[in-house]
Amino acid sequence: MAAGAASRLGAAKMLLPYSDKTILEHIVKEVQALNPVSICLVTGKYTDQIKSSMNFTGVELLDFPDWELGMAASIKFGLKSILAKLPSIDAILFVVSDQPFLDRLVLNSMINAFQASAKGIVAARYQLQNGTPVIFHRSYFEQILQLQGDKGAKKIVDQHLSDLVTVDFPLGAMDIDTQEDYVRFQELLNRQDVN
Repeated sequence: MAAGAASRLGAAKMLLPYSDKTILEHIVKEVQALNPVSICLVTGKYTDQIKSSMNFTGVELLDFPDWELGMAASIKFGLKSILAKLPSIDAILFVVSDQPFLDRLVLNSMINAFQASAKGIVAARYQLQNGTPVIFHRSYFEQILQLQGDKGAKKIVDQHLSDLVTVDFPLGAMDIDTQEDYVRFQELLNRQDVN
């Protein structure tokens, strides 16, 4: 998911530098390492900048013209697009483009938990709450398609805690919404390089 306006930052936060890539390129590379059936990137306000900034081999770009309707609309657009192409998929993994510490280890842990638990939802857990990334079994697709407003699918997760398994992702709390967040991210990254 990379459709938002990043209004608090005032720039395309997913295109901020991360080592020799952008944050978005890093996240896409980590998702590609899972060898999923399909990778769809929902874009909106910054579609042109995203298109010109990276190689999309193996990624389907979904330009959402109504991105201003909010996160729920973007999620529904992405899910409808995937179902039009792959109507029999069993599950979908939603990833946002502003969690720079997301990596394949976290994503593989989530997929393993999904397969081993027989639960319908797997969510990352940080700061004592459930968040993204999140996997939904197809039994939740209809509820996802009913979402409204600028909130994501957290409401569905919270309504079905008995069908939820979580995977700890402490660094998931680090998302980029402001310039201060980006500075903090760089500081954390530098500390990790030192350790």
